[in-house]
Amino acid sequence: MNIKIINSWIFLLASCALLAIGRIYDERLEILGLNFGIFVSVIYIVSVIFMLFSIKTISLSKSKILLYLFYLLAIIITPILWLIFDITDYGIEKAINFCIIVIPISIVIAEKYERKDVMNTFYILLCVTLFLAILSFIGLAGSDRADGRMTALGGGPIVFARWMGFGIITLLFLPLRIKSIYKYILIIIFLILALSSGSRGPILGLILTALVYIFLNFNKVIIKIGIILVLFASASVFLDFNKHISKIGNSKRVFMNISKNGASKQSTSTRTNLAIGSFVLLQNYPLGVGSGNWQIIANKLSPNHLMPLEYPHNIILEVGCEYGLPVLLVLLILFIYTFHWSYCRMIKYINNESSLYPLLFYLFLFFFFNSLVSGMLNDSRLMFIIISFIIIQKPLIKKDA
Repeated sequence: MNIKIINSWIFLLASCALLAIGRIYDERLEILGLNFGIFVSVIYIVSVIFMLFSIKTISLSKSKILLYLFYLLAIIITPILWLIFDITDYGIEKAINFCIIVIPISIVIAEKYERKDVMNTFYILLCVTLFLAILSFIGLAGSDRADGRMTALGGGPIVFARWMGFGIITLLFLPLRIKSIYKYILIIIFLILALSSGSRGPILGLILTALVYIFLNFNKVIIKIGIILVLFASASVFLDFNKHISKIGNSKRVFMNISKNGASKQSTSTRTNLAIGSFVLLQNYPLGVGSGNWQIIANKLSPNHLMPLEYPHNIILEVGCEYGLPVLLVLLILFIYTFHWSYCRMIKYINNESSLYPLLFYLFLFFFFNSLVSGMLNDSRLMFIIISFIIIQKPLIKKDA
C-alpha cells in the first residue's frame, strides 16, 4: 500500500471524525487530561494539506463554480465586515470551523473522490450514527438535561435527531448488502430515537422528504405505504406504542403544538421572532454584519425585544444577515442548481441499482429542510458535503451494474 492510499484513508477517517465533531477544538472530548479532538484535528489538517496539494487539475462546471464562489465570498467578506462591525469569540470559532472543516473537505471530495470513496464515507458516517444511537441507550437513565431531551456527546437534541434522520435515509437508499429485517429494525430504532430528542426540525425534515418521495413515486409506493400505515396504526392501538415511546426522552415535545393538552407555541413563536429580527437587520444592513454578529446587531436594532439565541435558525436568513444579500443570492442559485442536477442524475441512472443519486437527492432535501428551521451554517456541514458528492464529475454508479 503506497503513501497516497494511506494518506487517502487517513484523510477519510479524520475528515469523517471532524464532520461528526463539528469543530476543530472541542472541550467535551477530553479524556484522562488529553483532548482527543486536538489529536484528530492535527491528523486531519496534515492529511487535508496533502490531499489539497495532490489536486493537479480542477475541472470546473456550473455547480462547482457556484459552490467555490460561495466559499470564496464567505472567506473574503468575513474579515471585511468584522473590521466594519465587531468581532467576537463566537464569530471567530464559527468562521474557523467552517473554513477549516467544511471548505477543504468539500473541495477534496469534488475534485478527487470517486464512487468507492463516497461509499466508504457513507459507511463511516453510518457507523457514527449507530455509535450515537448506542450512546443514547447507555445514557437513557441518566440524562443531564432538565427537559429529558435525547442528546449524545453533548451535541444537542437537534444535532442528535439530524444524525438519526441521516441514518434512516442512508439505510433506505444506500446500496447495502444487509438483510431487510435488520435494516428496517435499525430504521425503526433511529426513528424512535429521533422522536425522543424532542426536536421538531429534523422530524419535519423527514416528513417533508418522505412526502417528496411519495409524490415522485406515487404509483409504485402508494399501496405499500397504505399497508404500512394500517399495520402501524393497528400495532399502535393494540400495543400502546404511544405510551411506551413517550417514556423515552421527550418525544411528546415533537407533537406538543397539536396535542390536546399541550398547545404550547413557545418554540414556534421563537422562530417567528428570530425571522422578524432577521428581516429588520436585513433592511438596515443588506450587505451583512459579519460572521457571528447576528445576535449583537439584531439586539441593538430592537433593544426592547432581545434575541435569546446567537443565530436565526435558518441558513437563508443567517447567510443573508451575516454575509450579505449578494452572497445569499449565490447560495440560493447553488441550492436550485443542486436540486435540479441531482434530480436529473437520479432519473438518468434510475435503472442502475448501484446508483447513489437517489440517496444524495433525498439526503440533500432532508438537510436543506433542516437548515430552514434549525441549526446554523456550521450545522449544515453535511449538506455541503452532500452537494460536493452530487457535483462529482464522474458518475457515481457501477458501470457493470
